[in-house]
Amino acid sequence: MNLNIDNRIRVLFVDDEEGNLKAFKSTFRRDMDVLLAMSGSEALEILERETVHVIISDQRMPGMTGDAFLAVAKERFPKAMRMLLTGYADLEAVVSAVNQGGIYAYATKPWDENDLRLRIQQAYEIQQLRESKEHLLNQYQQVFEVSGDPIVIVDHSGRLIDANPACAKLLGNDLTELRGITFTDYLEDPKALVQSLRSKRKGNAFINVDLTLRLPEGSVIDCLMTATYLGHQRQGRQLFQAVIKDVTDRKEEEKRLRQLNAQLDQRVNARTGQLLEALEDIGSFSYTVAHDLRSPLKNIAAMSEMLRAQMQDASGVEEFAEFAERIHRSSERLLELVDDLLRFSQTNTREMEKRELDLHELIGTVIRDQVSEDRKEQISVDIEQDVKIMADAPMLKVVLHNLLSNSLKFTRTQERPSITIGHRREGERDILFVRDNGVGFDARHKDKAFGVFKRLHGSDQFEGTGVGLAIVHRIVSKHGGEAWAESAVGAGATISIALPRHASSKEFAPFIKVA
Repeated sequence: MNLNIDNRIRVLFVDDEEGNLKAFKSTFRRDMDVLLAMSGSEALEILERETVHVIISDQRMPGMTGDAFLAVAKERFPKAMRMLLTGYADLEAVVSAVNQGGIYAYATKPWDENDLRLRIQQAYEIQQLRESKEHLLNQYQQVFEVSGDPIVIVDHSGRLIDANPACAKLLGNDLTELRGITFTDYLEDPKALVQSLRSKRKGNAFINVDLTLRLPEGSVIDCLMTATYLGHQRQGRQLFQAVIKDVTDRKEEEKRLRQLNAQLDQRVNARTGQLLEALEDIGSFSYTVAHDLRSPLKNIAAMSEMLRAQMQDASGVEEFAEFAERIHRSSERLLELVDDLLRFSQTNTREMEKRELDLHELIGTVIRDQVSEDRKEQISVDIEQDVKIMADAPMLKVVLHNLLSNSLKFTRTQERPSITIGHRREGERDILFVRDNGVGFDARHKDKAFGVFKRLHGSDQFEGTGVGLAIVHRIVSKHGGEAWAESAVGAGATISIALPRHASSKEFAPFIKVA
């Protein structure tokens, strides 16, 4: 131990010879605080007033021998370390000092300075360690007593050695009644505890072990236990400290929350089912209305056409012919709207059958079916041969048909119409686009382009119902892809779609069928 002036060893040296006292003090006074006494009685008086770390006593003194003095000092001042100075012939005194005075060591006269200094320092270190241990034990005892969590000390057989007041309160017994009982008698399932201890062991500790206790009155409580191995007793028994936390209320709350979550899931599922059913009904209603409207509208169109044809052969009925023409145009417009509604509804109900498609061949079919001979030269295809994509063929054909139809419509007023159908591959996506040099639209409204009945141009400029791009968006979404538009007024437009090259989790959404 390193000694300094602020932490000096206080030594009481007892000898009936004044020369020995002076010699001791002159030798050790520089690095120790030395107190001197010429007899046992005088030394006891000093110990009453002063705190001493080490007591060194000569054996042969009048009135009270060294071993007798050290025995009294042990009883009255047990914290001080005790040493005996004696001659070689006083072996019985040494034995008595060991048995009665509990001495740490003894030294023979004449003493060696270095040897005695080392013994004093060692005694002081032990004294300090004992004080630290006692301090820690006092702190532990305070925590043990005032802890709100039950704490028990048990041996390897489960016999309860000690318990704190919180444990007595939990178990409903007096502390004196608990000591000596077998703690395992309170366990609901001792075998389950053994298995849990094995699975929760970390070194010399067992962390968060589930424990169920049955109290004397019959009630059951759920607990979490953390146990620590303390070592062996002198009798050879292994000791363990267990800190127990009553989590019955928490378990009940967790059970209540699980029940609430289960009920919430049931209610959400019920509401979702109701919503899906309602949306299905709306979809069915829309389809039925559109389908039922088509028949009378076709009759109106046919009859107005017949009326117009007959009036062309009559004279003086120009005004009626104009009315018939207006009826015919309106009915044709309604028929177009109803047909678009039916096609939009069918994109929901039709199941997809994705397979590998030859994109070049598919686009060629769409161009042949849709583009008149006088406009085919306005269309260029920027797609490599043998490009394959994964898609539903009829649905993708509808997409390409609608995109190409839009470009043909919005470029017909241009002096030199130009339409490009292209493809590129980006990572795990196939990008298809249709670019034209038509009238374009304001880029601020590009998000509206894919809405149902959202028109970006007036009906007096271009025909249409505003459903075509909505159908495109719906079909692309069913494929797990996305669609977007880029345009500027007078600078044409580019409509792009991205389709995943492989199956995507986005392809299924519970509301896509009825959204």
